[in-house]
Amino acid sequence: MEIRDEIKKLIEVFKVANDDVIGNVARQIFNFNWKEGLSARNQAHKVLDELTLTNQIKKGKGFYSVKDYQGEYKEHDRVIADCIAKLILLKYPISIYRESSLSNGLRPDVIGLIGKDGKALCFILEICISESDSYLEQKATFWRHHNPLQEVFGIPIPQFTLVVCGKQHPEMMDFENFIEEVQK
Repeated sequence: MEIRDEIKKLIEVFKVANDDVIGNVARQIFNFNWKEGLSARNQAHKVLDELTLTNQIKKGKGFYSVKDYQGEYKEHDRVIADCIAKLILLKYPISIYRESSLSNGLRPDVIGLIGKDGKALCFILEICISESDSYLEQKATFWRHHNPLQEVFGIPIPQFTLVVCGKQHPEMMDFENFIEEVQK
């Protein structure tokens, strides 16, 4: 597969990210012969600009995205992109769904399924930077009583882990702790 195709696949997973995130993740997971940091960013920038010129993705102010992205890549989107990068860099088989609308009207920031040692771990990640504690509590309460994840994966998901980044909640695992647990 060409570098351009690999980079396009990454944008489709991230939905929106900057050239630095894409370059450094691509360098590590696709074993591109790019140096860390600015070199990887510049190499990704070239490919992303080419994808933009051929109308395969969009370019915004400081970001690249899938064509149907409507946001502005502010702090919430940047934190989601950073979390997705950390998940991908675990280098386990993973399926990531960013902001997928569920039939119940919810749109979790990330729904994921990680494979490891012949087992799978499903998780829902919520980024809570400016959300109120009561809003986070509403989400935790909903997920405690509902499991619409079969519509995402096409198979029953008997249990999943609620993960949060930016705030703490007694029923949700902190994102960094989640990453550490997956690596064990």
